[in-house]
Amino acid sequence: MLEKIAKWLTRKPKLVAMMAVLMLIPAAIGYISTRINYDILSYLPEDLESSQGEKLLEEPFKMAATSMLVVESMPAGYTNSLLNDIKAIDGVSNAIWISNLMGIQIPTDMIPANFRDMFFAGDATMMIIQYSHPGASDETMEQVRRACNEKCFLAGFSVVIKDTRDLMDSELPIFVGLAVLLALVAMMVTLESTVLPFIFLASIGFAVIYNFGSNIFLGEISYITKAIAAVLQLGVTMDYSIFLLNSFEENKKRFPDDKERAMGHAIANTFKSVAGSSVTTVAGFLALCVMTFALGRDLGIVMAKGVLIGVVCCVTVLPAMVLVFDKAIEKTRHKPLVKSLDKPSAFITKHYKAWVVIFLILLFPSIYGNNHTQIYYNIARSLPATLDCNVANDEVKAQFD
Repeated sequence: MLEKIAKWLTRKPKLVAMMAVLMLIPAAIGYISTRINYDILSYLPEDLESSQGEKLLEEPFKMAATSMLVVESMPAGYTNSLLNDIKAIDGVSNAIWISNLMGIQIPTDMIPANFRDMFFAGDATMMIIQYSHPGASDETMEQVRRACNEKCFLAGFSVVIKDTRDLMDSELPIFVGLAVLLALVAMMVTLESTVLPFIFLASIGFAVIYNFGSNIFLGEISYITKAIAAVLQLGVTMDYSIFLLNSFEENKKRFPDDKERAMGHAIANTFKSVAGSSVTTVAGFLALCVMTFALGRDLGIVMAKGVLIGVVCCVTVLPAMVLVFDKAIEKTRHKPLVKSLDKPSAFITKHYKAWVVIFLILLFPSIYGNNHTQIYYNIARSLPATLDCNVANDEVKAQFD
């Protein structure tokens, strides 16, 4: 059965390649239509007391999320006007400042100490903003920021979510592009054709787009999954392409006058070799799905699906592209920059006892380092200190403890 499928694929490479390109259209639509969830708290189990408390704050009290707005060196009239502007923004359920409790004409020294300490610190004053939805929408946060001037600092978890989204959206193309560039350089050094690395990356790119497009059936994915899934899929499935190429080169020696037949055998051999490896990889990612923290399930499903799609593309799309561009591959052949690794391999196998001793020696400092590595759970610590949300959070801490 496998041989028959492989034979059909190799006899119709242009048709297979055309079908792969056409499938990018619905995949791209699915990718664009899949919602990205930036609220990390939404992945917490519903039976947690914190989750139940958040629901109570959201439903009866319209206090699903809260931000602190510090206003420095501005007159009370400005702050009071800003308070009214923020209250009028859609998604803001309430905004609290001293003017909610007493007139702004009262001198600061005459305000009761408990209120003064809550709302004032030196020449700075703080306003509390409450939102009707958890995490607050991007539109709401953007409107609140537009209402403020450069003397205002908006802090809180909702602001962290907003800035995280902006930062992720701006940097995602950069680090995905960097991963592609590094993979391209590695393949340029090790492969014997200048065209092959681009064909490999195109095939994996198809698989990544198919995977992200199929996420529409999940409804939404986490921004963390969006950020790392493409690079992970590239790294995990790249080896499958190498397996296919090596098998194809070996079978071309058996069938020098029939490249389609050689590729058919390469597809069958690669699938048999990759099947076991991919199953263990998929099982590892699916193990994340048992996490009570639902972010594990989100990442596990997307990556397990990505590995399976990568395998399918490796034995369908990639062989078709290799056969279609066979002439270009042959014309750009060159000697590999990295020659045979037989000598290092022979050295390692000859001195295997020494390598076992080195492994055991390095094991103990590794265990020590692992056990003494501190774990932090504050998401803001993973963001640049110069980001607006971190600047504002530091301002709140410095002025109002």
